[in-house]
Amino acid sequence: MRFLAWLAFIGLLIKAGAIIMSFGVSIQNPEASKDLYQGMDLSRYLDASFTHYTIIVFYYIILYLLQAYIALFVAKLLTIVNLDKPFTMSVVAILHKISITIFGVWILAMVHNLHVILLDKYADIKAEPFASEYIFLAGIVYVLSQLFKRGAAMQRENELTM
Repeated sequence: MRFLAWLAFIGLLIKAGAIIMSFGVSIQNPEASKDLYQGMDLSRYLDASFTHYTIIVFYYIILYLLQAYIALFVAKLLTIVNLDKPFTMSVVAILHKISITIFGVWILAMVHNLHVILLDKYADIKAEPFASEYIFLAGIVYVLSQLFKRGAAMQRENELTM
């Protein structure tokens, strides 16, 4: 699992880097915006406004960087977790950071979705919103972190009574 987490981390960084490089190319060659990265067609935004196009591309870059950050935390979590005594404050801290980062991804997705919906409404550009179920995932991870926090406290109390 650690290997897969590191693989996801590296893959998401590569994806963000590829979008950055493709964006740089699309500045000089607007035709490149039609296939920015693996079929991502953002040319309609570039045709409407370079500013909106740039903002939309940066939404994608930040999204992939935040997802890579989450994968890094998962890799760290899988490294430090001890199955004999899984309830530690370091595990709780990492789970809390993961939930906060996922919440940040949800906020980014909502800002992006509002932006593209407004562009659809006022500039007649077909909207492609991000998925918005990140809030549910953030809530689940937060609840898990609270459960682990309680488990760590109980484990600590148990060790004191022995």
